[in-house]
Amino acid sequence: MYIIWPRLFAFCFWRDYANYLAPVVTHIFNTSIREQTVPSLWKLDNIVPIPKESPLEEVNQLRPISLTNIIMRVFERVVFKQELSVPLSLEIGADQFAYKRGQNCTMALNKCYHNWLEWLDGDADFVRVFTFDFKKAFDHVSHYILSEKLKALKVNPYIINWIIDFLSDRSQRVSVDGITTQYVNINRDAPQGSVLGPVLFSMMVNDIGTIYEKKSLMIKFADDLTLSAPVKANGFDPSSDEIVNIQKWSFENRMSLNLEKTWEMVVRGKTNKSLPLPISGIERKNELKLFGVTLNENPCNWDTHIDSLLQKTGSRMYILRVCKFYGFPMKDLEMLFNSLIVSLFFYSIELWGGAIQSKYLSRIDKFFKRAVRYGYTTKVLTIDNIINDRDMKLWKSITDNSNHCLFDLLPPERTRQLRNRGHNYILPRIRTERFKSSFINRCLFKFI
Repeated sequence: MYIIWPRLFAFCFWRDYANYLAPVVTHIFNTSIREQTVPSLWKLDNIVPIPKESPLEEVNQLRPISLTNIIMRVFERVVFKQELSVPLSLEIGADQFAYKRGQNCTMALNKCYHNWLEWLDGDADFVRVFTFDFKKAFDHVSHYILSEKLKALKVNPYIINWIIDFLSDRSQRVSVDGITTQYVNINRDAPQGSVLGPVLFSMMVNDIGTIYEKKSLMIKFADDLTLSAPVKANGFDPSSDEIVNIQKWSFENRMSLNLEKTWEMVVRGKTNKSLPLPISGIERKNELKLFGVTLNENPCNWDTHIDSLLQKTGSRMYILRVCKFYGFPMKDLEMLFNSLIVSLFFYSIELWGGAIQSKYLSRIDKFFKRAVRYGYTTKVLTIDNIINDRDMKLWKSITDNSNHCLFDLLPPERTRQLRNRGHNYILPRIRTERFKSSFINRCLFKFI
């Protein structure tokens, strides 16, 4: 297999693109013969700064994306698909939710939220939630440390050597509006705009873990780490040890934690007990924005998230208003309404759709009715129907696949079936309505 597929790829590529690749291959071979004054085409990156915020006021608001050459990305994709996808899927831990097929922010959020409510439904008084961020995470990846981690993988050694060579002797330049700088040699980074870069970064942070596996939960999404730990008043608190462990890993792997973007939120139910003491250097907040969803220290409070959601949809309604003024037909208006506005409600609705206070969902229904009244759509949508459809879709994907990242949240199945049921899982004993409204429990009781 290791001999056949590269030859087949080369034959197909040369057959269709021989004229285009001829000067490229000539350049590559020439650089190995004559003195190399220009870096090899395979190791050149263009840095494209992309704004992270608006309005743009300073350089720190730009996200530098390192793009490799398009021909190199094609070859990277073939190498990854044929040689790396299967072994890396077995090596990268289940706590990493980024860059995996079938996993996304919604899965990571549901994993966190379910565990928080389960702990509070048990004997925990609080759940301490910490969010960590690395400074220039992809740019600070040490090639030496990453190479040592790659050598420990059960992957074809020739492929490992090729990846190590791919990382070494790289050069990059900045490109903005057709203006480019000179190439500069770099000795560290995982090219974020390449095919292998995100996967290599996942391998870099793969060995970050918790000390107390049964008392703490760590969720990774690329370079964003979320640490959760249940705490009893005047009881054992694993948070300090876990944070020291993360700081130790950062030092040993030459990664720098961004303390300005490291925050804590204490999730709690109805309790009058004193909060645990804050940790020095980490700011405590009443709300945290995780993966685009604003979560509150009161897990039943969705005020900020729903307000932000309706504010976004309201601003996008202006686009429909302009299109209607210029005579767009109803068919086009409905297409814009579904793509620009309804799609916003789809994001992580499996998480916040279980809000136990009806005031949140009723506000969205009023918005849909107003859109029909203004003539932007003819179909009267209800948030309950959207929630049911999205719940069923995700529930089916979980129950049909034992390898799903949320499958471990399901209760055990019954040993025997007494009557026809929608599922054969044992219904859990739940003390609070907020835990019963979480996605997994909501589906267990809804689709029985």
